[in-house]
Amino acid sequence: MKTRWVNSAFTLGLTLSLSAAMYAQDSPELKTRSAGDASNQQPTQAATPPVSTAPPNAIPEGTRFIIKLKDTLDTSKMEQGKRFKAELREDLIAPSGELFPKGRSVKGHIGSFERGYTGARLLLVMDEIEGRKGWAPLVATVTGVPGDRSIKSADNEGELSRKGPDKKRAIENAAIGAGIGAVAGAAAGGGKGAAIGAIAGAGLGTGAGLLIKGQDLKLAKDTQLEVRLDRDLVVPTH
Repeated sequence: MKTRWVNSAFTLGLTLSLSAAMYAQDSPELKTRSAGDASNQQPTQAATPPVSTAPPNAIPEGTRFIIKLKDTLDTSKMEQGKRFKAELREDLIAPSGELFPKGRSVKGHIGSFERGYTGARLLLVMDEIEGRKGWAPLVATVTGVPGDRSIKSADNEGELSRKGPDKKRAIENAAIGAGIGAVAGAAAGGGKGAAIGAIAGAGLGTGAGLLIKGQDLKLAKDTQLEVRLDRDLVVPTH
Protein backbone atom coordinates (compact mmCIF):
# COMPACT_ATOMS: atom_id res chain seq x y z
CA MET A 1 0.00 0.00 0.00
CA LYS A 2 2.79 2.35 1.04
CA THR A 3 4.84 1.49 -2.02
CA ARG A 4 1.88 2.25 -4.37
CA TRP A 5 1.37 5.66 -2.73
CA VAL A 6 5.03 6.55 -3.14
CA ASN A 7 4.95 5.59 -6.81
CA SER A 8 1.81 7.67 -7.37
CA ALA A 9 3.35 10.69 -5.66
CA PHE A 10 6.52 10.34 -7.67
CA THR A 11 4.55 10.08 -10.90
CA LEU A 12 2.48 13.16 -10.03
CA GLY A 13 5.60 15.19 -9.20
CA LEU A 14 7.31 14.20 -12.42
CA THR A 15 4.23 15.16 -14.44
CA LEU A 16 4.03 18.61 -12.79
CA SER A 17 7.75 19.25 -13.41
CA LEU A 18 7.47 18.37 -17.08
CA SER A 19 4.38 20.56 -17.49
CA ALA A 20 6.13 23.52 -15.87
CA ALA A 21 9.17 23.05 -18.09
CA MET A 22 7.02 22.88 -21.25
CA TYR A 23 5.06 25.99 -20.22
CA ALA A 24 8.25 27.94 -19.58
CA GLN A 25 9.59 26.89 -23.00
CA ASP A 26 6.42 27.81 -24.92
CA SER A 27 5.70 31.13 -23.17
CA PRO A 28 7.00 34.25 -24.99
CA GLU A 29 9.69 36.11 -23.11
CA LEU A 30 8.95 39.78 -22.46
CA LYS A 31 12.20 41.70 -22.91
CA THR A 32 12.70 45.12 -21.42
CA ARG A 33 15.17 47.75 -22.71
CA SER A 34 17.34 49.48 -20.17
CA ALA A 35 18.26 53.14 -20.30
CA GLY A 36 21.79 52.13 -21.28
CA ASP A 37 20.51 50.21 -24.31
CA ALA A 38 18.50 53.22 -25.50
CA SER A 39 21.56 55.45 -25.35
CA ASN A 40 23.50 53.03 -27.55
CA GLN A 41 21.03 53.41 -30.42
CA GLN A 42 22.25 55.42 -33.44
CA PRO A 43 20.15 58.58 -34.03
CA THR A 44 18.39 58.97 -37.37
CA GLN A 45 20.55 61.06 -39.68
CA ALA A 46 19.01 64.03 -41.48
CA ALA A 47 19.11 64.12 -45.27
CA THR A 48 22.26 65.86 -46.49
CA PRO A 49 22.13 68.28 -49.43
CA PRO A 50 23.66 67.10 -52.70
CA VAL A 51 27.36 67.81 -53.04
CA SER A 52 28.36 70.00 -55.95
CA THR A 53 30.23 68.11 -58.64
CA ALA A 54 31.74 71.25 -60.17
CA PRO A 55 35.55 71.30 -60.09
CA PRO A 56 37.21 73.94 -57.90
CA ASN A 57 38.50 75.77 -60.99
CA ALA A 58 34.94 76.49 -62.24
CA ILE A 59 33.11 79.81 -61.98
CA PRO A 60 29.58 78.82 -60.83
CA GLU A 61 26.44 79.03 -62.93
CA GLY A 62 24.46 82.23 -62.32
CA THR A 63 27.52 84.48 -62.02
CA ARG A 64 26.97 87.88 -63.69
CA PHE A 65 29.69 89.98 -65.28
CA ILE A 66 30.28 92.78 -67.80
CA ILE A 67 31.76 92.59 -71.30
CA LYS A 68 32.47 95.42 -73.77
CA LEU A 69 31.83 95.08 -77.50
CA LYS A 70 34.79 95.42 -79.87
CA ASP A 71 32.46 95.52 -82.91
CA THR A 72 29.37 97.53 -83.80
CA LEU A 73 26.17 95.49 -84.12
CA ASP A 74 23.47 97.19 -86.20
CA THR A 75 20.29 95.40 -87.32
CA SER A 76 20.16 97.61 -90.43
CA LYS A 77 23.48 96.14 -91.59
CA MET A 78 23.36 92.66 -90.19
CA GLU A 79 23.56 89.09 -91.42
CA GLN A 80 22.44 85.91 -89.70
CA GLY A 81 25.35 84.21 -87.93
CA LYS A 82 27.56 87.31 -87.97
CA ARG A 83 30.42 86.89 -85.51
CA PHE A 84 31.54 89.52 -83.04
CA LYS A 85 34.18 90.04 -80.37
CA ALA A 86 34.02 91.55 -76.91
CA GLU A 87 36.32 92.20 -73.97
CA LEU A 88 35.94 90.98 -70.40
CA ARG A 89 35.63 94.01 -68.10
CA GLU A 90 36.27 92.31 -64.74
CA ASP A 91 38.12 89.30 -63.34
CA LEU A 92 36.18 86.03 -63.19
CA ILE A 93 37.65 84.08 -60.26
CA ALA A 94 37.02 80.40 -59.45
CA PRO A 95 37.03 79.02 -55.86
CA SER A 96 40.50 77.58 -56.51
CA GLY A 97 41.85 81.03 -57.34
CA GLU A 98 42.16 80.31 -61.07
CA LEU A 99 40.66 83.11 -63.15
CA PHE A 100 39.82 84.69 -66.47
CA PRO A 101 41.60 88.06 -66.16
CA LYS A 102 39.99 91.37 -67.05
CA GLY A 103 40.74 92.34 -70.65
CA ARG A 104 40.53 88.83 -72.11
CA SER A 105 38.60 88.29 -75.34
CA VAL A 106 35.08 86.90 -75.67
CA LYS A 107 33.66 85.55 -78.93
CA GLY A 108 30.03 85.24 -79.98
CA HIS A 109 27.65 85.33 -82.94
CA ILE A 110 24.21 86.63 -83.92
CA GLY A 111 21.61 83.94 -83.18
CA SER A 112 18.71 85.81 -84.80
CA PHE A 113 17.46 89.34 -85.44
CA GLU A 114 14.36 91.20 -86.65
CA ARG A 115 13.81 94.78 -87.76
CA GLY A 116 10.84 96.82 -88.88
CA TYR A 117 8.43 99.64 -88.07
CA THR A 118 7.40 98.07 -84.77
CA GLY A 119 10.99 97.82 -83.56
CA ALA A 120 13.99 95.53 -83.63
CA ARG A 121 15.11 92.37 -81.84
CA LEU A 122 18.57 90.91 -81.53
CA LEU A 123 19.67 87.59 -80.01
CA LEU A 124 23.34 87.39 -79.06
CA VAL A 125 24.94 83.98 -78.51
CA MET A 126 28.14 83.65 -76.47
CA ASP A 127 30.63 81.09 -77.86
CA GLU A 128 33.91 81.09 -75.94
CA ILE A 129 36.17 83.08 -73.65
CA GLU A 130 39.97 83.35 -73.62
CA GLY A 131 41.89 82.15 -70.58
CA ARG A 132 45.57 82.26 -69.74
CA LYS A 133 45.98 78.68 -70.93
CA GLY A 134 43.50 78.47 -73.79
CA TRP A 135 39.89 79.08 -74.74
CA ALA A 136 36.87 77.73 -72.84
CA PRO A 137 33.27 77.21 -74.05
CA LEU A 138 31.00 79.98 -72.77
CA VAL A 139 27.29 79.24 -72.24
CA ALA A 140 25.75 82.51 -71.14
CA THR A 141 22.83 84.91 -71.63
CA VAL A 142 22.96 88.65 -72.26
CA THR A 143 20.68 90.15 -69.59
CA GLY A 144 20.88 93.86 -70.38
CA VAL A 145 22.68 96.96 -71.56
CA PRO A 146 23.70 98.99 -68.49
CA GLY A 147 22.93 102.68 -68.89
CA ASP A 148 20.53 102.33 -71.85
CA ARG A 149 16.91 102.03 -70.73
CA SER A 150 15.61 102.10 -74.30
CA ILE A 151 16.95 98.57 -74.84
CA LYS A 152 15.13 95.85 -72.94
CA SER A 153 16.03 92.22 -72.52
CA ALA A 154 14.00 89.02 -72.32
CA ASP A 155 16.05 87.71 -69.40
CA ASN A 156 15.28 84.02 -69.99
CA GLU A 157 16.15 84.13 -73.68
CA GLY A 158 19.03 86.60 -73.92
CA GLU A 159 17.18 88.67 -76.51
CA LEU A 160 17.60 92.44 -76.69
CA SER A 161 14.81 94.57 -78.17
CA ARG A 162 13.92 98.18 -78.87
CA LYS A 163 10.38 99.33 -79.65
CA GLY A 164 9.57 101.31 -82.77
CA PRO A 165 7.59 104.59 -82.87
CA ASP A 166 4.15 104.76 -81.28
CA LYS A 167 1.55 104.51 -84.11
CA LYS A 168 -1.10 106.25 -81.99
CA ARG A 169 1.21 109.17 -81.37
CA ALA A 170 2.00 109.40 -85.09
CA ILE A 171 -1.74 109.65 -85.86
CA GLU A 172 -2.17 112.29 -83.15
CA ASN A 173 0.72 114.26 -84.64
CA ALA A 174 -1.00 114.19 -88.04
CA ALA A 175 -4.24 115.41 -86.51
CA ILE A 176 -2.45 118.23 -84.69
CA GLY A 177 -0.69 119.17 -87.90
CA ALA A 178 -3.99 119.27 -89.76
CA GLY A 179 -5.50 121.48 -87.08
CA ILE A 180 -2.60 123.95 -87.19
CA GLY A 181 -2.81 124.07 -90.97
CA ALA A 182 -6.56 124.73 -90.93
CA VAL A 183 -6.21 127.63 -88.51
CA ALA A 184 -3.43 129.17 -90.56
CA GLY A 185 -5.35 128.67 -93.80
CA ALA A 186 -8.55 130.21 -92.41
CA ALA A 187 -6.63 133.26 -91.26
CA ALA A 188 -5.14 133.63 -94.72
CA GLY A 189 -8.11 132.95 -96.99
CA GLY A 190 -11.34 131.94 -95.30
CA GLY A 191 -13.00 128.56 -95.83
CA LYS A 192 -11.10 127.65 -98.98
CA GLY A 193 -7.87 128.58 -97.29
CA ALA A 194 -8.81 126.44 -94.29
CA ALA A 195 -9.28 123.35 -96.49
CA ILE A 196 -5.96 123.88 -98.22
CA GLY A 197 -4.30 124.56 -94.88
CA ALA A 198 -5.71 121.34 -93.40
CA ILE A 199 -4.23 119.28 -96.23
CA ALA A 200 -0.87 120.95 -95.85
CA GLY A 201 -0.99 120.59 -92.09
CA ALA A 202 -1.80 116.91 -92.29
CA GLY A 203 1.11 116.50 -94.62
CA LEU A 204 3.38 118.09 -92.06
CA GLY A 205 2.09 115.83 -89.33
CA THR A 206 2.34 112.57 -91.25
CA GLY A 207 5.59 113.68 -92.83
CA ALA A 208 7.15 113.90 -89.40
CA GLY A 209 6.02 110.33 -88.77
CA LEU A 210 7.24 109.09 -92.13
CA LEU A 211 10.72 110.33 -91.35
CA ILE A 212 10.88 107.52 -88.78
CA LYS A 213 10.56 104.41 -90.96
CA GLY A 214 11.16 102.08 -88.08
CA GLN A 215 13.72 101.77 -85.34
CA ASP A 216 16.73 99.56 -85.78
CA LEU A 217 18.74 98.35 -82.83
CA LYS A 218 22.35 99.48 -82.84
CA LEU A 219 24.96 98.45 -80.30
CA ALA A 220 27.97 100.64 -80.98
CA LYS A 221 31.55 99.57 -80.39
CA ASP A 222 32.48 99.88 -76.68
CA THR A 223 28.87 99.25 -75.60
CA GLN A 224 28.86 97.31 -72.32
CA LEU A 225 26.65 94.24 -71.90
CA GLU A 226 25.69 92.40 -68.73
CA VAL A 227 26.04 88.63 -69.07
CA ARG A 228 24.89 85.73 -66.85
CA LEU A 229 26.47 82.27 -66.88
CA ASP A 230 23.97 79.51 -67.74
CA ARG A 231 26.51 76.77 -67.02
CA ASP A 232 29.62 76.43 -64.84
CA LEU A 233 32.60 78.04 -66.60
CA VAL A 234 35.76 75.97 -66.18
CA VAL A 235 39.08 77.83 -66.23
CA PRO A 236 41.67 75.99 -68.40
CA THR A 237 44.64 74.96 -66.24
CA HIS A 238 46.88 73.20 -68.79
